[in-house]
Amino acid sequence: MEFKQIYTPGLAHCSYVIGGKNACVVIDPAREVTQYLKIADSLGLPIKGIIETHLHADFVSGHVELRELTGATIYLTAKARAEFEHYAVQDEEELLIDTLLIKMLDTPGHTPECTIFIVSDLERGREPALAFTGDTLLVGDAGRPDLFPDIKEELASKLYRSLRRIEKMGDNIELYPAHGAGSLCGKALSSKLSSTIGTEKMHNAAVLKHPEEEFIRSFLEGMPEAPDHFSRCSEINRKGAPAISKLAKPAEYTPEEFLKLSRSGHVVVDTRDQLAFAAAHIPGAFGLSLKGNFATFSGWVLPPDKPLLLVVEDMSDMPAVLKALYSVGLDHVAGYLKGGMPAYAASGQETNRMESIPVSEAKDRYEKGEILLVDTRLKSEWESGHIKCTLHIPAPDVRKRYKELVGHKPVAFICNTGNRSLLASSLMLNLSGMKNVINVIGGTTAWIKLGHPIVTEGDEQCDLPVR
Repeated sequence: MEFKQIYTPGLAHCSYVIGGKNACVVIDPAREVTQYLKIADSLGLPIKGIIETHLHADFVSGHVELRELTGATIYLTAKARAEFEHYAVQDEEELLIDTLLIKMLDTPGHTPECTIFIVSDLERGREPALAFTGDTLLVGDAGRPDLFPDIKEELASKLYRSLRRIEKMGDNIELYPAHGAGSLCGKALSSKLSSTIGTEKMHNAAVLKHPEEEFIRSFLEGMPEAPDHFSRCSEINRKGAPAISKLAKPAEYTPEEFLKLSRSGHVVVDTRDQLAFAAAHIPGAFGLSLKGNFATFSGWVLPPDKPLLLVVEDMSDMPAVLKALYSVGLDHVAGYLKGGMPAYAASGQETNRMESIPVSEAKDRYEKGEILLVDTRLKSEWESGHIKCTLHIPAPDVRKRYKELVGHKPVAFICNTGNRSLLASSLMLNLSGMKNVINVIGGTTAWIKLGHPIVTEGDEQCDLPVR
C-alpha cells in the first residue's frame, strides 16, 4: 500500500493519498488539487476514488474539481445530501477500489453527516489497517458538536454513541484524522498527526468511559469560538465548489484605480506585516498579515459577498494569499495594487496610519491609566494567562463590540505576537472612527519574556480602567 499524508498549515488540515496496486484514492482533499495530481503521478497510479469523511466546516474542499480532472468517483455518506455527482455510501457499506477494501461507518456528532472510513490492504489481508476518522475522532480529542447550535445537545449525544462504535475497533488500527493542533474543530487536539485506536482508547479523554450526561456537558463547555465561515464552507462543500482554474484572475490596478474601487464598495485586504501596515495603509483596509493565521481569520471577518482588493508586500506572496482565500470560500478577488504600497505612496494618494508601541511602553501607560488595554486572543488563551485586569475581546468580535471601547482613552490591542491585535486595531479604526488606536507589538510573548506578571482566570479582582 502506498501512503501519503498532506498537511495544510494555517488550517491544520490533513488529507491523504493511499494507493493500491493499480489505482489510488484521495481522502478529504484541500481546495488546491494539483498537489494530489502530482503525488498520483509520482506513484504512477491514477486517482480512481475521492473520499469525503464529512462536509468540512473550516475549509472548502476540492473534491468536485478533482473529479472533473481525473474522472474519479466521489464517495460520501448518503446523509450529506450532497448536490454534486457522487456515490452515496450507506452505513457499514464496503467499497472495493483496486486492492483497497474500504468500509464506511456513519459516526455523527461533530456534524450530522460525519463518518469514518476503515481501510484494509488486500495485498496483505482483509484485516483493517487504517482508519480515516475525519473530525469524529482526533488525536487527543473528538470533533466539537456545537457547530449547529440548535441541535448541539443532540449532536453531542450522537457523538458519544459514535465513539462507542469506535471503541469496538481493533487497537492495532492506525488512526489518521482530518485535523491536528491549531484547528478550531476541537479544543484539545494533539500536535501529533496520527495515532492508533488503542492509544486513543487509553489516553483520549473523549474516548475514556464517562456517563453520557457528563460527556455531553464537558463537550459543550469551553469550546473555542466558532468562526463565521464554518457554516458557509459546509454549504459550499455540500453543493461543490467551482474549480479554481475557472475563477476570474485578479486584475492589476493603479493606485488611483485602487482607491476609487475601495471607495465604491470593494474591500481592501492588506497582507503585509504589522509594522508596515501601521506606518501607512489604504483607508478602510483590513490588517490581515500573511504571517498570522491568514486563512482562518480572513474567512472569519471578510464579507463573502463583496469583491476583495489585495495589498501584498511582494508579488511572490500572491499565490499563498490566493490559495488561503480560496480555501475558505472567498473566491471574489477582484484585483491587487500595482506596485504595492511604494507605488501608492509615490502617487500621493490618501493613507491612514496607526500607532505601534512595545510591551514596555504599553505596561507603563496601562499602569498609569493612560490606555485601555484589550486582549484579542481566543478565550482559552486568555484563561491560561493574561495581563491583570485587561479586557478580553477576541479580535473578530471587535466588529460587534467596538462601541464598548469608544471613550476618551486610546485603545491598545494586544495578542500573543501582534498579528491578531493588528486585525483588531484595523477593525477599530474602520468601525469607530477613532484615531487613537494602538497595536502592541511583540504581544504577550514579549511581555512574558521580559518577566512581567500574568494571571489566570479567577486569580484577579479589579475594576476595569475607566474608559
